[in-house]
Amino acid sequence: MTVSPPVDPSQAGPSAGSVSTQRLGGCVIVRLSGTFEAADLAAFAPALAGLVAADHVVVELSRARLPAPAVLRALTAAHAEAERHGTSVHVTGAGRALRRLLRRQAEDRPAYHEHLADAVEAALTARDARAGRRS
Repeated sequence: MTVSPPVDPSQAGPSAGSVSTQRLGGCVIVRLSGTFEAADLAAFAPALAGLVAADHVVVELSRARLPAPAVLRALTAAHAEAERHGTSVHVTGAGRALRRLLRRQAEDRPAYHEHLADAVEAALTARDARAGRRS
């Protein structure tokens, strides 16, 4: 698994999956592509949690092949971390099995959006709402 900064490359495992990040309008888009194993996602989870501790994050999965239960664990942990820090996690591009899992018990999981633009808009809205609470 290849990871581009600011996700820590030492968190990466040996698979053919890659992770890239991009700052866009006040949120961070994390794109996963390629094939991931459960162990890769377990190694990626702390890096994702670190991102959401400081930023509103959109996780884009449309080019990734990954085990739904393992990615759900990573996303759920990131969601819990975001709630602790007053940030948010939004997911887009998930396969059917993961979408179903995300929609069950939705209050404990990150929000799913069909389109990347909707996920970014939701992240920016959450960021603006947080900024409004601080002023």
